[in-house]
Amino acid sequence: MRVFNAIHEDNDIVVVDKPAGIYTIQPRHSTGDPVLFDILRQKYDELFLVHRLDRDTSGLIVFARNTKSQTILSEQFHENKINKSYYAFVDGNLDFEDTYLIDVPIMIIPGKYKVSIHEKGKPSQTKIRVVEHYKNFTMLEAKLLTGRTHQIRIHLNYIGYPLMIDRLYGHRTEFYLSEIKKKYHLKKDQKELPLVKRQTLHAHQLELEHPETGEKMIFNSELPKDLRALRKQLAKNG
Repeated sequence: MRVFNAIHEDNDIVVVDKPAGIYTIQPRHSTGDPVLFDILRQKYDELFLVHRLDRDTSGLIVFARNTKSQTILSEQFHENKINKSYYAFVDGNLDFEDTYLIDVPIMIIPGKYKVSIHEKGKPSQTKIRVVEHYKNFTMLEAKLLTGRTHQIRIHLNYIGYPLMIDRLYGHRTEFYLSEIKKKYHLKKDQKELPLVKRQTLHAHQLELEHPETGEKMIFNSELPKDLRALRKQLAKNG
C-alpha cells in the first residue's frame, strides 16, 4: 500500500509529503505503525536521514540519497540555511497582525521524549504570523529559525496558544464538531466521531539548496483532507 507521496526525487535527494500517523524512523519501542524510512528503503538502494517530523505531523521532509548529500544538507540545517514553515491550528484568538518572534530556550527532559522551557536550554526561535482568525481559535504560520525537538509545539504552549490537539503540550487528544457547532445533534444510538484526532500541525513549505547543484529549491504542500475540513468548520462555526 502506498502511504506517501514523493514529490521530488533525483540522484541526491528525495522530498516526501508525509501523511500524519507515520513515523519518520523506527521508534525505540516498535508499535507496528508504518515507518516512512523503511518504506522508502524498499525503493531506494541508499537513503540517509537529514531531519524528522513527528509521527502525527504531516507535510514535507527531505532525505539524502548518498553520504555527501547528507553531510551538505545537515550543514545547511545547522547553519539555518534550510527554511521550514508550518501551518498550525491553535487554541485562542491571537490579537496581533504582524509577525511575532518566540525566543526562549528549550531543554530536553532526561529520560522522556518531551521538552521544556528552561534558561539552561538551547537557544530556540520560532517566528509566527496569523493566517486566519476564528472566534476561539487561530490558524498560524510558524517558521523555524532553529530546529529543536518539538520546538513549535512547546513554543506555542509557552505563549498560551497551544495546538488545538497535542497529546504532550495541549489540552485535547481529539477535536469534535460539537465543541463549536451550535444545535449539533446526533441521531439516536449514533456516536460522534472526531473531526480531527492528531496534532494540528502541517509542514507546508521547505526551502533548501540542492546539495549537488546549489540550486535554490522550494517545495509546497497543501493542507491534507482532515485539516482542510477543520479549517472549513472553524471558518463557519469556530
